[in-house]
Amino acid sequence: MTSTSTTTGPESYETTLARGGDRFLVGVLAALFAISCGLAPWHDTWAEVFAIGAPALAVSAWLTYAQPGTLLTRCTIAVALMVFAALQIHQAHGMLEMHFAVFVLLAFVLVYRDWRPIVVAAGAIAVHHLAFDLMQRAGQPVWVFANDGGFGIVLVHAAYVVFETAVLVALAVRP
Repeated sequence: MTSTSTTTGPESYETTLARGGDRFLVGVLAALFAISCGLAPWHDTWAEVFAIGAPALAVSAWLTYAQPGTLLTRCTIAVALMVFAALQIHQAHGMLEMHFAVFVLLAFVLVYRDWRPIVVAAGAIAVHHLAFDLMQRAGQPVWVFANDGGFGIVLVHAAYVVFETAVLVALAVRP
């Protein structure tokens, strides 16, 4: 299945899929920004919404316009999804249920049918959990777990992310 572009000739199925995925996921990011605005009054996290969420949405939207369908755009959007998951976990002071967003949003990246953005997103949230757990336990004003986390809890979360990532990668590379 191909579509015709007025500037570059016939477009591959993969490019059409990637461009459509970009547009779809930017819509998801816009919804996540709205959700973050809704969460902001809870613990007064407006500064985080505008310092973290707004740039994640803006850069993704700009790349979708400027470089639609490219690997850079796909990976940036995948990371932006994890940024919003991390932001909302922080906004809820580490509430366990907010971690569900990681798994839901990671699955959304499958829209690209490309294993690379999935792995990039999983790596981004893994680095976030490890770094923020260390910072939270050091007394910094960041949240990743509601209670004492620790490396063991980070590993439990990582095990689930690795398992989901492996399944999503297998699905992405299937003919």
